[in-house]
Amino acid sequence: MRSNNKKEQILEAALQVVEENGANHLTIDAVATYANFSKGGVLYHFPSKKALLSGMVDHLIQANEKRMQALDHNDHLLSAFLHKENQMSAAERRASLALLAAAAEAPELLTPVKDYIKRVVDEISQNSQKPMEALTLFLAGEGIRFLDILEINPMSTKQTQEVVDQLSQRAQEV
Repeated sequence: MRSNNKKEQILEAALQVVEENGANHLTIDAVATYANFSKGGVLYHFPSKKALLSGMVDHLIQANEKRMQALDHNDHLLSAFLHKENQMSAAERRASLALLAAAAEAPELLTPVKDYIKRVVDEISQNSQKPMEALTLFLAGEGIRFLDILEINPMSTKQTQEVVDQLSQRAQEV
């Protein structure tokens, strides 16, 4: 098995640990158990918990980028983005929460996320006739996503989808 496949297995195991047990149970030992690796095997690929968290950040960014690459290029960019971003898996949502908690102790972990969001904002701005309105819609969608990540969204799934649909519809107009 190639090294990248082992890293991917470890990252998937880390997501599973967070999804099933919560962010406070993310340890090298727990990830090793879930990945069916030795602790040394995990540490070989991720020499510290901070390195593992950094790998998880990269993994989540790549998952978002894959969703964006899957967009139909005939779709309106912002509209499609709003729908794709709200298709995070439960594991990705829980991992995002874990990463936010970790970032409180190591803010530099979020540097790749800042860079990714900057690229998205630039692309949305450049592809809109009304950049400020487009950014407002994007930020509204991100707000909903973060309410979901933090598990404090007061709306039902149906209501959330209806709001995202309205944002998406309006996005096609800007």
